[in-house]
Amino acid sequence: MAWRVVELDDRVWSVSLAAERRAHSERWNLVLSFREKVGGTRPFWAEYPLSATSRSSLLLQAEKIPNERLTAVLADLIR
Repeated sequence: MAWRVVELDDRVWSVSLAAERRAHSERWNLVLSFREKVGGTRPFWAEYPLSATSRSSLLLQAEKIPNERLTAVLADLIR
């Protein structure tokens, strides 16, 4: 299930998120996955510059990311 849905160049993309914590780190980092809804092959993954000391705090912060910012991240990935 998609966390969000965004549009770019008349294409619709499902956005999913993941909280990732690397070894020897106390911080959780946000990672985004973009997959085209129609005919999507592989997802595009991008680290988002957001981190927190708890996973739940990170996910609460992620909820505040505007769709326009997500679309900008996607545009940087595919162009």
